[in-house]
Amino acid sequence: MLFRMNPKRRWAAVAGGTCSLAIAGCTSSPSATPTPAGSSAAAATQANVTAQYLDGVIAPPGWTLSVWARGGPGAYYNPDSVERDGQDIWVTYQNASVKDGSNNSKLSTIVEYTLDGKITKMWSVPGHSDGMRVDPATHKVWVTSNEDGGPLLNIIDPASSTPQPITLPAMPHGGGLDDLVFVGGTTYVALSNPTVNAGGVNVFPALAKLTVTGSSATLTPVLMGNAPATDSVAKAPTTLNLTDPDSLTTDLNGNIVLVSQADSALITIQHPGASNQTVIKTPVGNQQDDTVFATAPAGRMLVADAGKNIIFSIAWSGSTGTVLTEAPNDSGVVGFVGTIDLSTGFITPVVVGMGKPTGLIFIPNAAPGA
Repeated sequence: MLFRMNPKRRWAAVAGGTCSLAIAGCTSSPSATPTPAGSSAAAATQANVTAQYLDGVIAPPGWTLSVWARGGPGAYYNPDSVERDGQDIWVTYQNASVKDGSNNSKLSTIVEYTLDGKITKMWSVPGHSDGMRVDPATHKVWVTSNEDGGPLLNIIDPASSTPQPITLPAMPHGGGLDDLVFVGGTTYVALSNPTVNAGGVNVFPALAKLTVTGSSATLTPVLMGNAPATDSVAKAPTTLNLTDPDSLTTDLNGNIVLVSQADSALITIQHPGASNQTVIKTPVGNQQDDTVFATAPAGRMLVADAGKNIIFSIAWSGSTGTVLTEAPNDSGVVGFVGTIDLSTGFITPVVVGMGKPTGLIFIPNAAPGA
């Protein structure tokens, strides 16, 4: 198994309300020596506790933690996808909806925020919203619902109070739709929860081009679930079996990167849909959900934690191109935010104690004078 913890961060496996002594100023031990109240040392210690241990989540020095927004209990809750468009942040809240399309009377809530977490507007869409992207050309918000079956697509014009429902074709894989990504003026969508054959193999499309004309859409297969690929770790040919297409992103070269969650793999698609399309599989040592590439050496992540009904902000600095990811709470380990080494597939937990990490974006710090 490729899952490995960095020895310098072994404390990261700690969950719940206990902080390791590796985090300065963060301990509940009765033997700890108190710092005199009112002193500058006390203020520094309190600031450190606030930044590094918050709502049960533990972050090491250098990964500063704060609450960016909280869901409204009973009104909008269970946050999932997070997306940025200029000065706006968009968040989907799944509320009590179900993901198999069996009860579309249960609604998801789409919330538009300012960059500092203030609510601007809200919309409701039917079903269990799991994928959301903003079209950079039109600034309209594409929202998919029901990733397990009976999928729906709605497009939100921020200037309108009513989402536009889009009629979808029959699903070629027998499942639902999950995340979307816009690349080169084309929309791509993950075909989730596919039907597999008697051998457990997905022989249907896992990624498709999604084209909307008027109020209806078509799907054009781009990547088959059993397509040939190159294993980037073994450096050898392999055949895919994508049983759980999930999140989508792009790397620093503009290639599509598909997270096949239950398969613990990142799939990089170069020249999608073209005659020279190439596919690279990077096996990873644990399941991942949303995964992004740091586009600058410093910035912050916004991380949706459905279990805690919180959107966390995590300030970070490191190398441009660092692969930032989150481990879902049902993957056999405590929910965490961490990094992936693409050369080995090793995943390193960093911020731990998440209830149910789902959405994740990276926002680079503004350049000086910008």
